[in-house]
Amino acid sequence: MFQLRLFMFCALFIVIIGLGIAQVAFVEEADIDKKKINLEGRKPLYVPARCARYQLLYPGDQPNDWICDCAPAALYYPETDACYPAYRQGPCKAGEMLVLYKEKVIPECVNNPCLQDGHFMIRDKCFQFGNNNSSNNPCPLKEYTYVLGVNPKTLMVDCVQLSMQLETRISVQDVAPPDYHIELAEKCLRGSRLSAQGRCAPAA
Repeated sequence: MFQLRLFMFCALFIVIIGLGIAQVAFVEEADIDKKKINLEGRKPLYVPARCARYQLLYPGDQPNDWICDCAPAALYYPETDACYPAYRQGPCKAGEMLVLYKEKVIPECVNNPCLQDGHFMIRDKCFQFGNNNSSNNPCPLKEYTYVLGVNPKTLMVDCVQLSMQLETRISVQDVAPPDYHIELAEKCLRGSRLSAQGRCAPAA
């Protein structure tokens, strides 16, 4: 009788251990496409209550996966773990501006010859970003509301068209400021946190 109980106990013990082992799963190293477009077609959102200034909420690759990252034309600065508009003072000292050179991944502070935030020198004259006053606008297509600004695709100073995005009193959602360029927002843009941290797949 004792042997039968011992045998049944051992058999039950083996079955329980076997079931326990069968439920343990090990994740294999997978080749993950970090720039994969979300299949549900979700777009970046402006959510100031969740993301810091100059950031948008980008969709991840899973249905409930969202991440805050820099808006287009804003640069991630690792020392402060924040995003700042390109060619503006941001985290830099007075008289400097934050720039991301083509061959670089991390932006750096450089001298601003205009010594005034929001101004950029062209042919020895300083111009203010976004100024649509005809006498202080270096852009050739002033009549089409082109002003000096940062091209969100190239991150270079250029003549850009003013956004005419309007916010209504009855809108339920917050409307992103025009300098966030939400219509051009894509995950892993140059200058973003993911790009600076090397978490984006190289462009094919």
